[in-house]
Amino acid sequence: MKKLIIFVLCLLSPCTAVYSNEITEDYFDIAANYATYGQYKEAEEYLNKILELEPSNYDAVELKNVIFRVTNPGTKSYLSKNNTNIKEAFAYKKQGNENKMISKLSANSNDFWSCYLLADFYYDNGNYTDAITYYKKSINLKPNYAQSYLGLAQSYAEINDFQNALSYLNKYLSYDKNSDFAYALRSELNLNLGNIIQAQNDINKALDIEENLSYLLTEAKILYAKGDYETAKEKLNILSKNVQTSEVYKYLGLCDYALNNYTSAMLNLDKAIILSDDDNSLNTKYNEIKSKLEKE
Repeated sequence: MKKLIIFVLCLLSPCTAVYSNEITEDYFDIAANYATYGQYKEAEEYLNKILELEPSNYDAVELKNVIFRVTNPGTKSYLSKNNTNIKEAFAYKKQGNENKMISKLSANSNDFWSCYLLADFYYDNGNYTDAITYYKKSINLKPNYAQSYLGLAQSYAEINDFQNALSYLNKYLSYDKNSDFAYALRSELNLNLGNIIQAQNDINKALDIEENLSYLLTEAKILYAKGDYETAKEKLNILSKNVQTSEVYKYLGLCDYALNNYTSAMLNLDKAIILSDDDNSLNTKYNEIKSKLEKE
């Protein structure tokens, strides 16, 4: 549903109506972000506030219509019905002709939503360099659309440019201060940058909003980075009952190694290696522990 509302929002004009004051502009940004996350009731509350101040506000009326269409399955797609360019691009995608879809969207380089859809497409397909290019174009065309900053932060995170990712994520959080996902992502970024205290604060905020299993893994990684191996291992053991991933077993193994439990460390790292073939550090660490055991 999140992707659906993003696509549906694409039919709002890239040249938004001129707001009579900053309050209604802020209300609209809040409503758009609520709508993106499927919180339609909250979105409508802010749209109603806008319409109380500006009864003829075009964007507020349009977004209310969008929400109505999304929440009423019987209505036709707002996106394909009202924008010929996007309609043709989607038709090409449906046919499996992604090259023509990209060409159609790229031809509208001054259209915010064409750029945003291209950015999302490239991100979903692992082409983070092009995703960054089009998210930046989106921001230049519509600076107040928060999702562009989140997409840009995620794209930079994927190429391990954590500082740039952090900068854009902070911008996103200035719009949405209750995003557990954003706080968890910022925690990971701070952890990679060695900002352990900030990472701990952010993961606590994320967990206060939602106790997501992936956030619990981040919490355990932070505890490991702080040198609290016992507590980290306790949390990882609990987590491993529900999540059997390479990263869970990797950090279990690293905790065991730090606690001089070499046999257990080897077993856990062995599981991590079986579940992942793209982490070269695992084999190095495994051989290091094996060497220590052989000397005992």
